[in-house]
Amino acid sequence: MRAQPECVVCLYDQALRAAKIVTDDPDMQAEILRRVSRCVADSDVRRMNPAKLSQPSYDCITAVTGVIDPYEAIKKECNKVAQSLVPDLRELLDDSEDKLNTALHIAAVGNTIDLGAGHEFDIEKDVLSAVKTDFGHNDVEQLRGEIKSGRKILYLGDNAGEIVFDMLLVEQLLDMELDVTFTVKSGPIINDAMMNDAEDVGMTELVKVIETGSNDIGVNWDNASDEFKSAFESADIILGKGHGNYETCNDLPGNIYFLLKAKCDIVADSLGVKKGEIVFKKK
Repeated sequence: MRAQPECVVCLYDQALRAAKIVTDDPDMQAEILRRVSRCVADSDVRRMNPAKLSQPSYDCITAVTGVIDPYEAIKKECNKVAQSLVPDLRELLDDSEDKLNTALHIAAVGNTIDLGAGHEFDIEKDVLSAVKTDFGHNDVEQLRGEIKSGRKILYLGDNAGEIVFDMLLVEQLLDMELDVTFTVKSGPIINDAMMNDAEDVGMTELVKVIETGSNDIGVNWDNASDEFKSAFESADIILGKGHGNYETCNDLPGNIYFLLKAKCDIVADSLGVKKGEIVFKKK
């Protein structure tokens, strides 16, 4: 997926919001934006994907403030609140006649928790209300037709908090006798889940969890670890969560399904849905 001019406006907004989390000093905030501007000026915007375009913004924040993980406390809180909703969501699953579809729905709704996309959200309110909405596009039947015992699924994780809802989908995939590997980032970027998040919520007790090899938004193949590349290339099915994985993996080879909420017009148009809709779509 190629970046559009609107993505430049979005990355300035991302940078300013993250800067305000780290510091209330307007001079430092302005310096961060100046550095971001220089990065944009040196970028060939239309030849980059949105994730790669946004990445240097967070490097600028660290360079100016010395803070490596601006969202550390927020990620922990998101995990905590998400875990409090599990009993209600598990009850919803237990009552469902189509548990795979319901688990996909829950995991997609969890993608609401995205601090990089610039929308306001309330985890409890948004998740419990959104599970009642329909998919804008749903390829669950295609996935169902590909499920066979022992097939390998590589699940590309996205955000903290959201990882809790991913676990409910992972459990369903395991019940179908699939071999699931879950991925997290190797370093902090926005509110993306890392290994400590996977450990805190219990994902590491459920399935094998590997790191991507970098802290890039989505997947940057040039920076990916050998372990991640091997898992990606050997997977029968790849499930990519969120904007970052869609933006960076849509042009990669592989049998890839994307599960996300379309939070901006650019991504929504690319997916062929309306902004705000949840999507499960095969590449």
